[in-house]
Amino acid sequence: MGFTHVEMYGILDHARKWERGYQIANYFAPYRDSGTCDDLKYLVDLLHQNGIGVILDWIPTHYHHDHQSHYFSVSLHEYDGTNLHASCPSRWGTLYFDFNKEETRRVLFASALYYIDRLHIDGIRFDAVSQMIRRNRQDIPSAISFLRELNQTIHRHYPGVLCIAEETEGYPNLNRNMNFDLKWNIGWSNDARNLLRTPYAERPQHWKQKVLDVLHWARWSDDKMILTLSHDDTDSGAHNSNCILLNLVSHARNDMDKFSDLRNFFAWQICVPSRGHLIHMGDEIAQPISWYQRFCRELSSMDWSLDNSSTLHGQIQQCVRDLNHLYINHPQFWQYGEQDFSMIYEYGPNLIVAYHRGIHNNRRIAIIHNFSNRGYKSYDVPLPGSDPNVARIRHAIEIFNTDYPQYGGSGLFQNQQNEIVHNHSNGKLFKLSIPPLATVVLEENLA
Repeated sequence: MGFTHVEMYGILDHARKWERGYQIANYFAPYRDSGTCDDLKYLVDLLHQNGIGVILDWIPTHYHHDHQSHYFSVSLHEYDGTNLHASCPSRWGTLYFDFNKEETRRVLFASALYYIDRLHIDGIRFDAVSQMIRRNRQDIPSAISFLRELNQTIHRHYPGVLCIAEETEGYPNLNRNMNFDLKWNIGWSNDARNLLRTPYAERPQHWKQKVLDVLHWARWSDDKMILTLSHDDTDSGAHNSNCILLNLVSHARNDMDKFSDLRNFFAWQICVPSRGHLIHMGDEIAQPISWYQRFCRELSSMDWSLDNSSTLHGQIQQCVRDLNHLYINHPQFWQYGEQDFSMIYEYGPNLIVAYHRGIHNNRRIAIIHNFSNRGYKSYDVPLPGSDPNVARIRHAIEIFNTDYPQYGGSGLFQNQQNEIVHNHSNGKLFKLSIPPLATVVLEENLA
């Protein structure tokens, strides 16, 4: 599939199966129904042997405190008969850690370093950082200093291990102020999913907020971002699947439009300026039932019957696979992150936007997204006169198109060789075919 890492959640031992692994009882062992520490080590080693890194979802903000009887507890709470680690109750029915207490800092330091040192984890995703560092409109200095010190320690003793923040409130400069390497871009996920569920005729009304502002903040954010599709996005409870990707496009008139929109959605995620992307299991095949609903039915969270099938589900999986390889094989997407992004063109009434993603070996990537259900056999995309590299373009070839037949597309809007012509103002423009609900990726050859 071309994925470089897997992120594991629900790994740390938790008291109840249905908690999804976010009410932790033991910070030094995997969930008991999933196996032993040796089993987890074997899995990590097997992934490493296949060139896949491992990121651990780690929960340092709050912990489980339920007492099973008068004689024992299944958590850190009252470990020594006192309220040793807690500050106050959380909104999840758990207890927030008190980071003013040395006991708290030591046990969490030890937990994080244990998984890195003994299990060879390649990265840690810090859950619920927003509630950890700021509550009731007040910063929590002890938690901020804890994160800064832990990340410094990890970077000093385990170079290359990633420290990733899940932060939802827009706290500024996590990379600089707390030494995180990366941050989840929750805003991108919300905006992209809202655009997906918006009927085509209404999308121009949301053009600036859901498309142009997303590109602006992706380029100019103070933090280095990962664009994420997570378990939270698709979990709408045990009894419905309202939030799955396939339901977000229920407004479409037929399956062709639904899956075209979803392929375009994945291309939007993978091509937009960022430091990487994360896709939740099952999204890449657009499975029709949510992972959690399947889990509650005692089924595998992933519908493996759709994997590599000849249906539209299997075809969108192939599209995601090829998008991943496109990303990996073209350093223009990742070598300089957001820095080599520049706008080419946008026109809200037609729902078309185009931009550049960097230069490598005199090859530059140009990306055109069409968020409408109208296609164009010939469309003019003006190239910016302020771009000094426009004069260097010798030719441009299509290297990817979400409308290819092997992905379930029509195959009627392909560009073997794109025409670069002069317009009336002596500027240059691309003249190309743009499919409906699709992304076209061009590679420019610069002289």
